[in-house]
Amino acid sequence: MNTLELKPGDKVGIFYYDSVRIGTKAEIEVIERISPTGQITLSNGKRYTSDGKEIGAVESSYLWTLDKIQPILEKIEANKQQKEVKRQAYLASPEGRRKQAVNDTVKAAIAALNQYGWYADVDGHMDVMESEIEQIIKKYVTEHEPVS
Repeated sequence: MNTLELKPGDKVGIFYYDSVRIGTKAEIEVIERISPTGQITLSNGKRYTSDGKEIGAVESSYLWTLDKIQPILEKIEANKQQKEVKRQAYLASPEGRRKQAVNDTVKAAIAALNQYGWYADVDGHMDVMESEIEQIIKKYVTEHEPVS
């Protein structure tokens, strides 16, 4: 990508590369400034060299053209939708409903205790109690069927 051909207000793609999840994040940003040497500053404050590499980042991101970044964004969105469909199917299953019921019940019990002044303590007693409540609720939902 030739950064000198770009101008402020143009949109560019940002591709995040990391060794764990190769190419699982990308976004589109607006160019705020371009220096005479081709360094780019985006509207979010990130700066990029004339080669398109982020300046001063541990896990670098790279500038890409919109044509190149669009298929990646579509793939990421398709993966998100696929995961959401799987999650919804799991939550609709009896096992998913049980797990969600347990999580919601434990969260509500701890929230009620917190509301009345029993906050999570330093000694970890609240964590132990939370685990015990979770075990009791898990036992109950496995032994009893839900009422329709």
